[in-house]
Amino acid sequence: MPKLILVFLSYIFSVQAFAQSKYEAIKYSEIIKYKVDEGRFEFGWLGNVFSGVPCFRNYTKNKLKSQLIIPETDSVIYTSTEPEMNGLKIIPSKIELNKKSRLLQINGQITGAWEDVIPREFEIYIGHRHDTTSNITLSPNLHMTVFYNGVKLDSTIIVDRVPAFYMTHLQKFNVDRGLKNLPGTTYKEMLFNISATIDEKSILVFGLSSRYAEIFEIGKLLTQ
Repeated sequence: MPKLILVFLSYIFSVQAFAQSKYEAIKYSEIIKYKVDEGRFEFGWLGNVFSGVPCFRNYTKNKLKSQLIIPETDSVIYTSTEPEMNGLKIIPSKIELNKKSRLLQINGQITGAWEDVIPREFEIYIGHRHDTTSNITLSPNLHMTVFYNGVKLDSTIIVDRVPAFYMTHLQKFNVDRGLKNLPGTTYKEMLFNISATIDEKSILVFGLSSRYAEIFEIGKLLTQ
């Protein structure tokens, strides 16, 4: 009898261990359902880079323009225009989720950057999103006189506010150079390999300066 009990208990523990290690393959078509805010938010920092807190801002509704004028002739030599912005795109090669342990594994390639981008310029985070607004400020300049609506600036002023969000409960991930070249270039592809525990509030964000971010509400995978 003791031997039978030991065998039976061993069987139970084996089944439990198998269940805990069981991963579900997720199709990209599933995760794309939870992609949000496409072509809207740009990567930056909350306050400044030393805060270490990523903040993403939406400048798409901002209509401010600046001009560079020669005072002697009052002639305009430059007028700012809204820059054309590209967005990052990810190409996953594997997406797996263990709903019991809440462990997500996703790896693949990031595209949409400039050709000579280096891995450390990318910012990849999993965390919680907190919506807010961010001020756009205008300040005096040591090299030129700055006017706003025809008035000379003597101090920093707020000229607009834009939608933004920052992230907490952060997990940060690196990008590595691949072995293959990008098509038609001598530059290597950029690869990511993510393994992280998530919860229902988790989002996954791929960011890069001067590029629109890729944002996924991956926490919703746990309840689908």
